[in-house]
Amino acid sequence: MTWTVTNLVIEIIAGIVGAHAISAAAKEHSFGVIGHTIAGAVGGAFTGYFLQTPAATVVNSTGEVQQDANAVTQWLLQGLTGLAAGAILTMAVGFAKHGVDQHRMGKS
Repeated sequence: MTWTVTNLVIEIIAGIVGAHAISAAAKEHSFGVIGHTIAGAVGGAFTGYFLQTPAATVVNSTGEVQQDANAVTQWLLQGLTGLAAGAILTMAVGFAKHGVDQHRMGKS
């Protein structure tokens, strides 16, 4: 599979969706709509830029590597990768912000 801008855009959009989905599930680690959008876009862009080829590597039932999947399968794989990366980065930032806020409240 070759690196494409289309897959990068798919991963950025999916990262934003993943960020907002995880922030809706974990409200105590929320840090604002714009913050979630930025964190999701950064997570999706990171995986879209660096991990496009590994994300699209598919292994069949016999253990053979197939990198020439059709376009729909590639888009689905890129979308799932961006979704997960956006959610993971958003939760990491949310945990860090929550920890800093708790530390500040304990010091006051």
